[in-house]
Amino acid sequence: MEKDTFAQLIIWHQEDEHEKIVDRIMGIPPSDRDYDTVSLLARAMNNLERYDEALQQLLTIAKLGEDDPLWHFRVGYSYYYLEQYEEALREFEITDKLDPEDRDTLTLLDWSRDKVATLKVMNEQTTVNEATEVPFEAVVNVVSFEYLKDMYNDGYFPNFLVDKVKAELVKVVRFLEQGNQDIEEVQSKLDFAIQAINDLAEEFDENDSEIETVARESIAQTVEDMLAFFGIEIDTEVAIRERDW
Repeated sequence: MEKDTFAQLIIWHQEDEHEKIVDRIMGIPPSDRDYDTVSLLARAMNNLERYDEALQQLLTIAKLGEDDPLWHFRVGYSYYYLEQYEEALREFEITDKLDPEDRDTLTLLDWSRDKVATLKVMNEQTTVNEATEVPFEAVVNVVSFEYLKDMYNDGYFPNFLVDKVKAELVKVVRFLEQGNQDIEEVQSKLDFAIQAINDLAEEFDENDSEIETVARESIAQTVEDMLAFFGIEIDTEVAIRERDW
C-alpha cells in the first residue's frame, strides 16, 4: 500500500470515517490488497457493525495472521458480535498468549468467558427442563439480575464503555459463583473492581461522557442485586467504598 494512502486511512480511522475507509479499499482490486490493507478493511467493517463481512475478509489472510495477535483479536471481535462466543473465546485466548496483558484483549476475553458460561448454564437448564418436564420459566437462571440497566438505556453512556464497567463486575460474580462467602474476601474483590471502574473515568471523558449520578446509581444497584442474589450481607455503600464518582 502506498504511504499516502495508508496515512489517509489512519486519519479517517481517527475521525471515525469508517465508510470512507471501506469505500477506498474496496476500490482497490483484491489482487492488489496486501495483508495490512485487508486488516484495515476488516477493522473498518467491524466498526460499522458489518461483522460477517469483516470476518470473511480476515479469513482470506488467515495464513498470514497465524502469529499476529491483532489478527486474532479482530477475528475474535467479529465472532463475539456475531454471537459465536466459543469461537470468540478461542481467538481471544490466542491473542492473550501472543500479546499478554493487553487490556482490551483481557476485557473481551472476560466477556466471552461470561457468555460461554451463561450459555452452558442455559443449555444445562434446558436439558433438566426436558428431562423433568418443568417449564423453562420456572428454572432459576444464574444471571437473573440485570447489569447496569440504566446506563445501557441512556445514550449518554457509550455501550462499549458500559461493557467495560460490566466486565469488572462480572469478575466479582465469577468469584461468588465459586461459592466464596467470606465477607473480607468479597469486599476485597469489590474494591478491586471499583478501582478498575475508577480507572475508566478518562475514557468516559474522552467520549464526552462521565461516571456521574445516573452511572453511580446504576452501578450501585447492580452491586446491590449481585450481593442479594448470592446472599452476601454487605451494605451497598460499603461495597462501593472505593469509588471516585
